[in-house]
Amino acid sequence: MTRVPEPVADAADIDPDLLDRYLQAIQGGDTTEEQRLRAASPALAAWTACLRGLDALASTVAADAAPIAAAEPIAGRRLGPFIVGDELGRGGMGVVYRARHEGLGRDVALKLLAAGVYATAEQRRRFIAEARLAARVRHPGIVAIHDAGELDGQLYFAMDLVAGDDLAARLRAGPLPPRVAATMIAAVARAVQHLHDAGILHRDLKPSNVLLDTAGVPHLADFGLARDASTEDAPTATGTVLGTPEYMAPEQAAGRVRGLDARTDVYGLGAILYTVLTGRPPFGGDSRVLVVMNVLEREPVPPRRLNPQVPGPLQKICLRCLEKDPARRYNSAAAVADDLEAWLRGDRIAPPGGGPLHRLGRILRRYPAAGFRLASILGTLAVVGTRMLGDPTTVGFYRPVAVGLGLWAACAGVCEWLGIRRLSLRQTGTAFVVTDAAFVTALLAIVGGAESPLVAAHPVLVSAAGLWLDRRLVRIAAAASLAGYAILLATSPTGFRWNVAAIVALLVVCAAAIADFQVGRLRRG
Repeated sequence: MTRVPEPVADAADIDPDLLDRYLQAIQGGDTTEEQRLRAASPALAAWTACLRGLDALASTVAADAAPIAAAEPIAGRRLGPFIVGDELGRGGMGVVYRARHEGLGRDVALKLLAAGVYATAEQRRRFIAEARLAARVRHPGIVAIHDAGELDGQLYFAMDLVAGDDLAARLRAGPLPPRVAATMIAAVARAVQHLHDAGILHRDLKPSNVLLDTAGVPHLADFGLARDASTEDAPTATGTVLGTPEYMAPEQAAGRVRGLDARTDVYGLGAILYTVLTGRPPFGGDSRVLVVMNVLEREPVPPRRLNPQVPGPLQKICLRCLEKDPARRYNSAAAVADDLEAWLRGDRIAPPGGGPLHRLGRILRRYPAAGFRLASILGTLAVVGTRMLGDPTTVGFYRPVAVGLGLWAACAGVCEWLGIRRLSLRQTGTAFVVTDAAFVTALLAIVGGAESPLVAAHPVLVSAAGLWLDRRLVRIAAAASLAGYAILLATSPTGFRWNVAAIVALLVVCAAAIADFQVGRLRRG
């Protein structure tokens, strides 16, 4: 039996961010970084022993419980009328092999359950459901199923063999030309519409599920998450999130499985179109939780900002597919194909609906850091301006405040621009939280607010830093706010009361502790 070493007591005091970097170094094989971090924090040595023990235990368990398909070389084995060849690819539940049908003398793609005879009842149910749904449709743009069976407890089904690569592999070389992208996604949309006409939702549209033959013609594959839209009872419980977060519609990412309809797949088409135009999915993040939150809360950066070669009408089609509200998307995959084909013919594309408030909301979700700051600053400027107009004697007092607010707004715009063009997400966050603390401190100094209720802005800034979902930025915001408040106290011409100063400092520390704790919980999720 493999024994897992226990970490020493002080290993629990390791900074979580340091531990994250250490785990990434181990998983990435970066021995130099691994040794540097271990030297900086000796407590990591105990975790190293623990991880090595877990690896050994996992290997032992895998060896004891390996499915028959893994215990014996699968290549050359017979499954029904098929002789199994080389592996073509694998996903979360299945493995696909090239196989030869002896009787017909043709090659097929043979999909097997990765767990083999050790598959759970739920895995077997889902595998059979996938085969049945895929067998219901026949369309030149959909990979067809020809045969299915079971041998010695191993489930399998045979599909068309698409002699090419998938779209995800093709995109490693970069985005597609706009006309090629539009032609390809229009064909995929027609195939998706055929599924919808048969009462099937795909629910997992993404580049790796679009296979390209040698002529570059797309074929839709993988019905592992597909669902019969006509059934009352969804096989997945509400609140369960299945699929690839980068390509999920917001309602799917939120786990509202009973609210999914054709417009959910329309979102998936838009996400694929975005990827083939820009070379990256609409949303990303360094964890599944962060990606899901971005899908739910943010707007995608317009494709033309990432690839200036994208035509305006094609961008409009893409962004309409990616609307957060399903009611604002295309009603069907056929409508997406119609607009793409109209653009290819040179016809005019009808503009999407939505009034000024809707467009303003999209801008705020697309650029939340600068957007919400600008909204708050403009609101404050409106109050200051109203005050100056109502009482001209206050102009001298409020003029530097208005100038400071204007500079803060300009600085927020510059930080957002740098974040889009040059800086990483963490660098952008650092720029925002430090400049926020600096401007709040300067404005409070102008109005003589060392003990004013306005100093509550400092703990608010620390709490807002938690929206970046980075514990390091929360701590930087707390340090910057405390430093700014200390400067206010030191330069106050009338002095200060120590008890008030202690309360403000305590509020900043408490806000930082709460934000740090919540961000840690989310990132562990």
